[in-house]
Amino acid sequence: MEETHPDSSSITIRQMTPDDLPFCRHLVKEAGWNQTDADWLRAMDLEPTGCFVAEANQQPVATTTVCCFENIAWIAMVLVDKKVRGRGIGKLIVEHAIAYLDAKGIETIRLDATSLGQGLYKKLGFREEYEVIRFTGGRRSGGRRSGDPAADDPTPGTLEIGNIRRIFKGDVMMDEIVRLDEEATATFRRSFINSFAKTNNIPFYCSITDGAVTGYAGCREGIIAIQIGPLATSVPESGYRLLDQIASQFPEKPMFIDIPSNNTAALHWAAANAFTEQRRFVRMYRGFKIHDSPELIWASSGPEKG
Repeated sequence: MEETHPDSSSITIRQMTPDDLPFCRHLVKEAGWNQTDADWLRAMDLEPTGCFVAEANQQPVATTTVCCFENIAWIAMVLVDKKVRGRGIGKLIVEHAIAYLDAKGIETIRLDATSLGQGLYKKLGFREEYEVIRFTGGRRSGGRRSGDPAADDPTPGTLEIGNIRRIFKGDVMMDEIVRLDEEATATFRRSFINSFAKTNNIPFYCSITDGAVTGYAGCREGIIAIQIGPLATSVPESGYRLLDQIASQFPEKPMFIDIPSNNTAALHWAAANAFTEQRRFVRMYRGFKIHDSPELIWASSGPEKG
């Protein structure tokens, strides 16, 4: 029997649920992405009514997720099954996400576009901001090349490692970490930042100088690599120490790190530690342009990264 292919007029879009995880896994594997079930579940937890699945003939064919932080939102995980690409389904599901955000009164929508998606997003009113470069690497020799003397990971209950401190749920430093994140990203992301401190098996750190938080760093374990980030710091030395601390926890695993192209200090760390460029994204926005500080962002991360 000859296979028929849906066009955009036959597509319906519904809310994503945990029952969609097998399809989500299929899309991630097909695209060669890094997300795990935990990343999809995080997206559904952060914005339960803003994660969508497109269907053709009652079969899932595409996804997208949104995450709202007050008046700023991110669109992510725009994935279309290979067998139905080129039929306008990606455009349809992104337009659905935009309409959802417009109905909520969101003033700024942001996303990281791959080279394949950039043209579509421009047609939908998105404008370019700056590049984010993904590097891949991993420590195999066990030596720190940036010369930082940071110690090994503390066990729960051990608070200080020089000026690096592991953060757990309810830590008194969390308010300062959230303020620093807002300074760097121009976005109030408490719900997202808190999600890192809740995951005890994956470390989340802050750096402290003269009693004040000068940086923080998290990471997530993906199906291909450890994704470093988010990481922001107001003091370059804290950036080096935090990156060394995260990398030292996974000496035998590959790692990804997404660095804004104009953060020369973070790029220096990546080069010094033998990370190589994998690909580039273009950060884009629609609506009101916010003014974040990419020079403070050493490892960019959104709720979908893994």
